[in-house]
Amino acid sequence: MHTSLGPFGRRFPIQNSTFRVIGVVGLVFGSLIPSIVFGQTLYKTQSGADPRETGKNAANITVETNPEADPGGSRDPERVDESYQPKGIEFGQFLVLPELEFEERYNSNVFALANDPKGDFITRIAPEVQARSRFKEHALNLRAGLEQNLYRRFDDDNHMNAFVTATGRYDFDRNWEANALLETRLQHEDRGSPDDAGGEEQTPVYSVTGELGSEQTAGRYKFSESLRAVRYTFGDVDAGSGSSINNSDRDRIELVGTGRASYEMFPGYSAVGQLQGNVRQYDDSVDDAGVDRSSQGVRAEAGIGVDITQLIRGDFLVGYFRQDYSDPTLSDPAGPAVRAVFNWTPSRLTVVVPSFERSVQETTTTGASGMVRTGGSLLVRHEYARNIVITGVTSVFHDDFDGAGRENWTYDGRVRLIWALAPEYYVGGELSYRQRTSNIETSEYDQYVASLRFGLRM
Repeated sequence: MHTSLGPFGRRFPIQNSTFRVIGVVGLVFGSLIPSIVFGQTLYKTQSGADPRETGKNAANITVETNPEADPGGSRDPERVDESYQPKGIEFGQFLVLPELEFEERYNSNVFALANDPKGDFITRIAPEVQARSRFKEHALNLRAGLEQNLYRRFDDDNHMNAFVTATGRYDFDRNWEANALLETRLQHEDRGSPDDAGGEEQTPVYSVTGELGSEQTAGRYKFSESLRAVRYTFGDVDAGSGSSINNSDRDRIELVGTGRASYEMFPGYSAVGQLQGNVRQYDDSVDDAGVDRSSQGVRAEAGIGVDITQLIRGDFLVGYFRQDYSDPTLSDPAGPAVRAVFNWTPSRLTVVVPSFERSVQETTTTGASGMVRTGGSLLVRHEYARNIVITGVTSVFHDDFDGAGRENWTYDGRVRLIWALAPEYYVGGELSYRQRTSNIETSEYDQYVASLRFGLRM
């Protein structure tokens, strides 16, 4: 029998280790800001326009900073020229923008299998609505959507995703703003995930996210901090023959506190320091395998920040990370931390975003503590015409499952096109290919996806 748990279906036990790491996070903030001086958050709540843009012909796509922020290209229709954007519906001080998107895609290996791959056609229907505030100062933006996925052959994998997101910005003055985000999501775990339970259907994942942050500039100094909390709940799935797979031992809460300080040494170049602490606390003291997966970690980095007007922006940071697990049978991954993301705009119509990062990610793979991921990607987006945007993304990732003796290499390439025929509708398409190699033969797979989509907007 299929059962699932909502995001608040289980009690969250607080342990002493949680308080220790929260103390580390507190030191992050205390060391960077002796008073209420906050900083850069990942969530800008305005429409996305770059305030440094000048001239009507300037491309409005040069705000891209992270190629992994929108891998599915759901925001691509918003990247065409302003004249092809929908006018929306006036509602007081808000602009309401409803949208309905249809997509038909073919996946050559829907179960991400090493042998005997099975392909299928999937129909995706995705209504969405957003409300953008138009206050003279401050901002409040809301976004909500559904995504129904219907499989032609393997209808046990039919599923619906949903999300509701609210973001806000409060402007204390021209040099100080605070940001907030609240979001709830229902998603389904990808069949290619190393943590996929292998059930009769995809695993439902419920999440609730809250984030607070702020940013202040004082002359050549800029300070920032943010505190992010995410609650994950995983639903059980049918295993066949009347049995089910228990996923409740994966339920957890993740806390991340980040502090950042920068000093502009000369125009366009800044010295940057960043300190981050995290807590990953599981509801169950031990999982079904008898392992306590709760952990706490720290990441410290320093480097150079670049911000040369309309040409290149980004960070190059190096440092050290460590993740300590509560269970003595799990190893504690540690080592060099690297993060480099640059947003290069060689012309007003093109943006190039190289990215490289090494970090520890959570996994429930048997025998592994964390998954140390080292990877790089390159995004190139070009405004072929005012109403046509073409995007190409290629990436390579190496995943080391610390303590499990497992290593994966994942290669991914995709090209997307969005063609806005009018402000009210657009068409698009995508071709992608993914290959995973591994020292565990059953973890390997190849997969290509081709899709066409059509959107209606107001």
